Amino acid sequence: MGVVIHHYVSPYSFVMGVLWFNAFVLLGLAMRKARFPIKFSVIPLLLLLVLSILRMFIFIEIPGAVFVPSETLYPAIANFARIEILSPINISHLFIFVWVAVAIWLTARYLHDYIVKYRPIMNWLGSSTRDEYAEALFAKAVGYNKHLRIFRNNALSTAVATPYRPYIILPNVELSDDRLLTILKHEWKHIRDRDYLTGIIVNLICFAFWWNPVVYILRRNFHFAKELKCDQFAVSNDEDFIHFIEGLLVLDKEQKRKREKFVKPDMLNGLTGSVSILEERLEVLALKGESRSKRILATACYSIVVVALFVASYSFIILPAHWESPYVSTTVEDFMGGAWKPGDILRAEESYIVDNGDGTFSLYIDGHFVMYMDDTNEMFNWFSVRVREEK
Repeated sequence: MGVVIHHYVSPYSFVMGVLWFNAFVLLGLAMRKARFPIKFSVIPLLLLLVLSILRMFIFIEIPGAVFVPSETLYPAIANFARIEILSPINISHLFIFVWVAVAIWLTARYLHDYIVKYRPIMNWLGSSTRDEYAEALFAKAVGYNKHLRIFRNNALSTAVATPYRPYIILPNVELSDDRLLTILKHEWKHIRDRDYLTGIIVNLICFAFWWNPVVYILRRNFHFAKELKCDQFAVSNDEDFIHFIEGLLVLDKEQKRKREKFVKPDMLNGLTGSVSILEERLEVLALKGESRSKRILATACYSIVVVALFVASYSFIILPAHWESPYVSTTVEDFMGGAWKPGDILRAEESYIVDNGDGTFSLYIDGHFVMYMDDTNEMFNWFSVRVREEK
């Protein structure tokens, strides 16, 4: 049996995806707090966060996968979801309605806020002064880029890399060349890696799965990893680290003077953000001291381990306690001919409903196929539902 890709999302594959997603996100949080792997490189953390998202949306079975039977948890969940609130509406219908409605509302509000906060920045460009000195300084240190534009504007109190266009907008504050260069390199890394797209995608995932508290840890981890990635690009040695901190202090002083927060940190690529996140990033940067060869080796080892964990997550699947195939030779005539008679006692472990995965269900009594039906049939209140075995 090769790799099997599900053509539909069963409740069991969905639950497994959510469980592994949560496990990977929490593992990423542990990596971030442990400091050790991140001081070598942020790549393993970013890789783990990306794989956590893929694990939620990719449902496959690999050869040799072990099926772990669930005798109580899954049946309890299924029975709870089928409880009727108002016929024919049950708890699962209500959950799906609330889920979709809240997700749409959160997404619409986010897009509205994004447009509202993006438009003023684009309008401010018309009143901004182009800083050709900063552009020349950046071109000399990093390399000339004909599309990059650097502006100054009194309305800002922090450095911002604008989405969709390779523009960096700085407040009108005095910065030495060394401090200015580290800040420009940080913002340029955001532009080059198109981090604004990552922010949009992660926020949309948060809105789609708003009921799962772990997705907000995912967003925080992504923001941390994204900023740390840009920090590491801007800071290549101890002198750069000092200049970077000094530049941040100047911007922080400007923010406190204006007491202005015109944009959320996760909305656009601003250099300043949560104080706790900033302190954590600086602490990690201060730990950076291993040789380049050791950093490369550690990054490769951690990345291999992360990918191995991702593959291993498909090596076992939790399913209901029974995993029988509905494809049996018994016909309805055989069933009516003596397999079961009215008045016989039905054993629950041998009488069940099988989810065919295409919107239909099969009823089995004492292990014999009886008929096809849909999920509106009242027999759903009598028998447990099992997953169909893949052929």
